[in-house]
Amino acid sequence: MARKKKDLSALYKVVRKITSFLSLDQVLRTLIEETTLLFNSEITSVMLLDEESNELVIEVAKGLAPRVVRNTRIKMGERISGWVAKHGKAILVKDVEKDPRFRKRSQEKYYTKSLISAPIKGRKGKVIGVVNVNNKKTRRPFTKNDLEFLQGVASQAAIAIENARLYENLHQAYLQTIRALATAIDTKDHYTYDHSEHVTKYAIAIAEELGISKREREEIKEACQLHDIGKIGIHDRILTKPGKLTEEEWKEIKLHPRKGADILEPLDFLSGVVELVREHHERYNGKGYPNGIKGQKITLGARVMAVADAFDAMTSERPYRGALSRREAIEELKKQSGSQFDPRVLKAFLEVLKKKPRWGIKTKISKG
Repeated sequence: MARKKKDLSALYKVVRKITSFLSLDQVLRTLIEETTLLFNSEITSVMLLDEESNELVIEVAKGLAPRVVRNTRIKMGERISGWVAKHGKAILVKDVEKDPRFRKRSQEKYYTKSLISAPIKGRKGKVIGVVNVNNKKTRRPFTKNDLEFLQGVASQAAIAIENARLYENLHQAYLQTIRALATAIDTKDHYTYDHSEHVTKYAIAIAEELGISKREREEIKEACQLHDIGKIGIHDRILTKPGKLTEEEWKEIKLHPRKGADILEPLDFLSGVVELVREHHERYNGKGYPNGIKGQKITLGARVMAVADAFDAMTSERPYRGALSRREAIEELKKQSGSQFDPRVLKAFLEVLKKKPRWGIKTKISKG
């Protein structure tokens, strides 16, 4: 009874942790960390079913060489993991080296020769993956109690994985709808068509040059694709006016970052994107809009977007002026270093441009 109580308490902690995330990547990484700790194992892996190929692939692992993780694909019914997935049953293998379903890899060391594996079952009992655990650091073999406990972990993991997938599908559906609106804005005028695509390309290159994290780069990417969505609330006669804007019309244009943020704000999963959209026209010296914030108070992603947005605007034709050459645009960017642009961000972009000699060169009326 004491052991069961301890196991239930440990299982509850795992469940609480893995179900606290909506990102599939975070769910899987937390699952592998917690499972490794629970069983004190050296080798742990979570495999998910690729429905197109009907093969299991390693999504996350501890104790396996990166090459093994990248290259391992197991068909349903093959080897231990494939057998578990095909039959939907957990298994305790007492001696992996004597089991015909097991194939040892030379770089792995097996102290106890026992292994436990459990299916991850989704809705209606459909197997969506497998979790494998072997090599206890204590060098003791796994027990039936361990196997039962792993089944409990796998059962709760299935719920967390399917919730994360559902959330990500919903996320993508929302994004596709919003991107369609943003594209509609770009296509109103051939002078700005593909502008968001070009800004995205430039901004991601800057972010990579600066060493910005993958998660932040993803937010920057989404923000670039949506940065002008606020223009949907601005009259067409202003957006496509061939001549110079009046003071009142310019005031209307300046509202688009705030309007864009207002459109996106109800979508919780875009919380990081909202600030970037709101701030992408702020200036490093505090003379931008809509809020006049300055320096490091402007979100880094927004400072990156400001450089990318300006470069594409300068190298694109507009109804009221021709496109600047790449060299002219670069000189203009340099003049605004420390005033309109963050010097560090601008320096990173100039390094990017050295590696991309064709970027910014337009041979016909811009579609950017």
